[in-house]
Amino acid sequence: MRATSWWKQLKWHALSVSVSHIPYPISVRISDAMLPRFLQRLAARLTGSAPPPEPPAKGAAATSTSTLKKGDVLAYRNANAWRAVWVLEVDPWPDGTSVAHCLSYQQLDEKPTVESLKHAEVLIWHSPIDADGVSQGSELIGNRQPAEDDLVGFAEYLKLTDFPRYLELMGQDGQEIVRQVNAHYLRGNELCEQGRKEEGIAEYDAAVELFPLFFEAIDNRAFTRMELGNFQEALDDFEQSLQVNPDGEAAFFSKGECLMRLGELAAAEAIFVEGKERFPGKKALFGEFLGRVRAQQRSGNK
Repeated sequence: MRATSWWKQLKWHALSVSVSHIPYPISVRISDAMLPRFLQRLAARLTGSAPPPEPPAKGAAATSTSTLKKGDVLAYRNANAWRAVWVLEVDPWPDGTSVAHCLSYQQLDEKPTVESLKHAEVLIWHSPIDADGVSQGSELIGNRQPAEDDLVGFAEYLKLTDFPRYLELMGQDGQEIVRQVNAHYLRGNELCEQGRKEEGIAEYDAAVELFPLFFEAIDNRAFTRMELGNFQEALDDFEQSLQVNPDGEAAFFSKGECLMRLGELAAAEAIFVEGKERFPGKKALFGEFLGRVRAQQRSGNK
């Protein structure tokens, strides 16, 4: 089964647009029309043209009352065992509080030291926690600055939440990443147009691996999987896309269609009912599929 024609047209829209040569301040030439919205916003941030972070709220303290510092190692006594947390970074918030990016260790039988924790088993590689909360009930046992290998969890967090900062942390060239992501995305479109869908999916995979917030690539991968009849994998993709872009009407509608194809009629019905209200411009389409789902429910066909 193939994806519905309306969404298929949406998928291939970029293929009919030629690349325009618009010089960016960093000398990256990218098509406004070809490069999807989120990637444009990334390029803007990388060139320094995006708005700066919000300043602290008026009247709020510029820094948190927490005395935590990057590299602090904290120990906690818990009944007959010990817990330990390593502060990888401390970020201030506009309201004057701070968040501590922490690595946590497995429970220990003896009081840890900075040296002994070098050989301890990691429980969670990264957790963002209120800095004041981390400090409560803890004992500072030392300070050790994290190396690159210690920051794998923090890096993954930044990759999903603050991509320019992730690039800075990893020492990667933002211009080159933008070029690679765009190239994989466009190559995926070309391959799918040629009927080489599995190869196209691999290109979308590469784009999303480089830039996990690239929901247009996630959507196109999902549409292609629908065309291959892989509705569960497509559903997983649409749910991932909606986590990044909750207002994506294409992903929202197609989630409902995947549920319908998988026989999850009650869940599909809920999607189409909600879609009629959330996306009035596509009310007729959502209504049409709502009617199909209810007809299947009445007939008992799944």
